[in-house]
Amino acid sequence: MVLICKFIGAICVMGATGYLALNINQTMELRSRELRKLYSILLQLKSEIQYMANTLPECFRNLSKGAKEPFKGWLTSLCDSMEKEDAVYSFSGDLAVTKEDFADGGKNRKESAGFAEIWQEQLEYLYQHSALEKDDLEPLYELADKLGTVDTTAQLKAIDYVLLHVDKSRTTLEGELGQKKKVVATLGMFWGFMTLILLL
Repeated sequence: MVLICKFIGAICVMGATGYLALNINQTMELRSRELRKLYSILLQLKSEIQYMANTLPECFRNLSKGAKEPFKGWLTSLCDSMEKEDAVYSFSGDLAVTKEDFADGGKNRKESAGFAEIWQEQLEYLYQHSALEKDDLEPLYELADKLGTVDTTAQLKAIDYVLLHVDKSRTTLEGELGQKKKVVATLGMFWGFMTLILLL
């Protein structure tokens, strides 16, 4: 009976370590795919700024239509949050303004600070609902005070910087992915056998 219990315990240990290694490898693969998708979304955003005159909410809504989770939820949430703030952010060269700023004919028109807060909050949402790491998203925080401003050139340069960072992270990860998967699998087997020896 003791031998049977040890045998079952051994199977459970090996299965658990194998599952853990598989889960880690799948997370790394998912992160690689999400980095590629993030790169694609940023390219589309850059095109919207260069060639379209949509407001930011419209832009994010358009991008969300062809996106999958977690990016679909992120982009939709960005759009919804901005619309709830009742603010209009334009890529046409105007500052971000609220509807109330036009109540007096625009005399008291001022730049809205709402977008920066929304952008940072929604980046936290993306981090929590994706396999992306903090380092992957860090450059995106710099877009908080760049998007929707008067200087279109500055917006494009900021996005180009983020694109370079995302592409570098993706290239590095994909180059190391095969080796990392082997290391994780080997360590999983090692700890499994070590635990098995201790049990037996």
